[in-house]
Amino acid sequence: MIIEKDPSIDDVVRVAGDVGGPRAVFFSGIHGNEVSGVHAIEKLFFDFFGGARVLKRGTLTLVRANEQALAAEQRYLKLNMNRLFRDGYDEEVDRTCYEFLRSQQLKPLLETCDYFLDFHSAPSAQEPFLVAERKAVDFYAELGIEQIITGWSKFSAGSIGGDAENFAGSHGAVAATLESGSHFAKSAIDISYSTAIAMLQLLDMIERPLPKPVIKPTIVDMYAVVTKDFADFRYEAEVTNFQPIKNGTTYACQNGRPLSVTEDSYLLIPMKPEETRIGEEVCYLGRRIASAGNPR
Repeated sequence: MIIEKDPSIDDVVRVAGDVGGPRAVFFSGIHGNEVSGVHAIEKLFFDFFGGARVLKRGTLTLVRANEQALAAEQRYLKLNMNRLFRDGYDEEVDRTCYEFLRSQQLKPLLETCDYFLDFHSAPSAQEPFLVAERKAVDFYAELGIEQIITGWSKFSAGSIGGDAENFAGSHGAVAATLESGSHFAKSAIDISYSTAIAMLQLLDMIERPLPKPVIKPTIVDMYAVVTKDFADFRYEAEVTNFQPIKNGTTYACQNGRPLSVTEDSYLLIPMKPEETRIGEEVCYLGRRIASAGNPR
């Protein structure tokens, strides 16, 4: 097993097994206020560095994505890095800022990997969940996370496009995003670490324990993006992730008008309105779909 820094990209470490196998990439810290993945990936690195674990095959690339935002303890400095993994850009995008330049450094890692997992957390998530497109759901359904959101790529041409997961997926990787829980919660670090271990075990890159009972996750397909278009956006009541909303129910108001659903829905990834900029997404809406296919 070989452990080495990438000589051409800062804050990237590669662990290589003794034989060929999957090329897996783990991102952490794309958003500087989401540190659970950073701590989990550091723990995983020291597992390998100290000899507690051995990578049997393939390569594992570990990335601290947005080092400057992590240092500033901010979601991002100027641009949301998780909207910058694209093949083309609008003219108004600042190509001189750190987040843009850093995303260009990291894109080749996503273009050449076989499996990709991006570690995040959320401001008001009571439980962990995964975001994965349909072609990746069956694989990630085996990691033991009980809820999966799919359908993000339907909106990739809009304001939420340019995320690392879908960029990797568009280049052939089996890709997903882990939302490990609430920011700074110790449990979010534990979930991030255990999910990383489960994925490497599933790929037979590290030793596997005896099989565990399979959890069939709830899968919700995202069908709408809700943006904060006016400063007065507010939810009707306290909201939680995966909160069910009955057809016709008002869940929020903005510009003095109610926002309601026209079918039974789930409220997904609610952001804090006071921390959300005008024009940014503040939550999403989804509908439940059938469970993932049979585990392999």
